[in-house]
Amino acid sequence: MHLVVAILAIVFVAVQGGAGGVHLWRSTDITAKGKSLAQKLDAQKLASETIATEGNRTFMVAHREGSGVAEWHEKQADVIVISTGKVTMVYGGTIVDPKTTAPGEMRGASIQGGTEAKLGPGDVLHIPAKVPHQMLLAPGAKVTYFVTKVIE
Repeated sequence: MHLVVAILAIVFVAVQGGAGGVHLWRSTDITAKGKSLAQKLDAQKLASETIATEGNRTFMVAHREGSGVAEWHEKQADVIVISTGKVTMVYGGTIVDPKTTAPGEMRGASIQGGTEAKLGPGDVLHIPAKVPHQMLLAPGAKVTYFVTKVIE
């Protein structure tokens, strides 16, 4: 009898804790996390936090108050959902003056010959692995976004 009660308690705790890889992030939670991250900006005017990892996926919230550098990931795709603010994403093309920053990772000052997309709240952009991309913000602009990084 005690074993059955113990098993039921474990199952109940597992279900409450998001067993099976189910996670729910409300827009209000992402916005609040962005406000918190705004107090922790680095020299590039960016702050981000990993909020969960599940299999080949990493889930993050980021807040940016300045343009980013061009990025390229050999094995990692990005799915970006804009929560608040507006940003211009440049993707494709060629990274200007690329530098390897880690195994399978390159960064550079800008992208030449890329495609520009203006994004706002609710917009979603999927960047496959091996596609250069860069976030550009207008002076004084701020953006909070949710990112799912997927190892392909």
